[in-house]
Amino acid sequence: MLALTIILLIATTLLGGIFFALFWWAVKDGQFDDPEEAKYVIFREHEGENK
Repeated sequence: MLALTIILLIATTLLGGIFFALFWWAVKDGQFDDPEEAKYVIFREHEGENK
């Protein structure tokens, strides 16, 4: 029982570290700089499209 608890603690710590690293990478990459921009992307016309 104790071994299972230790394994689960290690696994959750590793998963938490991975998710934190991915979140930190996204922040550094600028994914959260302008959250209002996402709703206007749909209205932009792309240069390659012919309508």
